[in-house]
Amino acid sequence: MMGSVTEVVAVDYSQVEKELRKTCPRGVRVDEPMSKHTTIGAGGTVRFLAVPQNVSELVAVVRTALKYDVDYLAIGRGSNLLVRDGGFNGLAIKVANNLANLRLYKRTAYAEAGASFTRLGRILTRHGRPHFEFAIGIPGSVGGAVRMNAGAYGSELSRVLKSTKIITTDGRITILKPEQLAFRYRGSSLPRRAIVISSIFWCPPGEVDQAVLKQALSRKDTQPIADRSFGSTFKNPPGSFAAQMIDRCGLKGMRRGGAMISKKHANFVINVGDNTKVSDIESLMEFVIARVKDRFGVTLEPEVIIIGNP
Repeated sequence: MMGSVTEVVAVDYSQVEKELRKTCPRGVRVDEPMSKHTTIGAGGTVRFLAVPQNVSELVAVVRTALKYDVDYLAIGRGSNLLVRDGGFNGLAIKVANNLANLRLYKRTAYAEAGASFTRLGRILTRHGRPHFEFAIGIPGSVGGAVRMNAGAYGSELSRVLKSTKIITTDGRITILKPEQLAFRYRGSSLPRRAIVISSIFWCPPGEVDQAVLKQALSRKDTQPIADRSFGSTFKNPPGSFAAQMIDRCGLKGMRRGGAMISKKHANFVINVGDNTKVSDIESLMEFVIARVKDRFGVTLEPEVIIIGNP
C-alpha cells in the first residue's frame, strides 16, 4: 500500500504583493530592513512590511496573509524584537503611530494598540489617574505591553486591564477579558499571530503614587534611555535582578561587534555600531546567559522575541 503524498504548493509572492497593495494602498514595502523599525536599530529584512491606516485595513491585511498561507506577525515600536540577519520570509504588520488613538473617560481609558505606552502613562498620571505611573519610560506600544504584560516597580499591566480587542489567528475579531489571557510575569497566552487592536483600562480618579512616579521619571539617571536598546534585555529571575547578576559577573562594557552591555545598566544590550549584525547581539546575549548560569546556576530568559533566518 502506497503512502499518501502531501503536495506542497509554493506561495505566489507576486500575487500576495498585489493583494496587499489593494487592501493596504498607502503602506506596503518589499524587502524592508528591520533596522528601521526596531529600537535596537539592527535587523535583517522582511519580505513584506504593511502599515495599515485603520482597523479595516489591518483586518484585510491579516486575512490576505491567511489566504495565501504567509507567515506574519505584528510589530509595534520594535522595542523587544530582533529579525535575524538572514531575514524573515513573511509579513510584518506595523501597528504604531498609524493606530495610536487615546481617549480618556470617567473611570476608564481607551487606547489603540499602536499608542505609546509611555505616553499613556504620562497622560493618565497628569489627569490624576493612579496605577499607571509605572508605564512612564517603558518603551514600546500598548499592544506590545498587553502581549508582554509590561511592568515595573511592582506593578503590571494585567492589574489595570479591563478588556482587549484582538484579531484571532483565524482572522476573527473578538474581545478578551484579563482572565482569558493567562497573564504571567512578562508574558501572556496570546499566540504570536494574534494581533491586539485596542484595549480598555481601569483608571478611576485617585491619588497618584508619588514614590513610583519619582522612580519612573528618574529612569534616565540609571538606564541608557538615549542609547539604541531593547529596554531591558532579560527577565528578572524570581527573587533576584538580572542586572545585579550580570554586573557581578563583570560584564558591563563587554562587546561583540557593535553590540555592548551598557556600562550604565547591566541589563541593557545597546547598539554602538554603524552596521551591527544581529548575530553579534545574539552572541553577546548567549555569552551573558552562559556566564550567569556558570556563576549563579540561574538561566536568564530574554524578554526579546527573535525571528527569522540566521
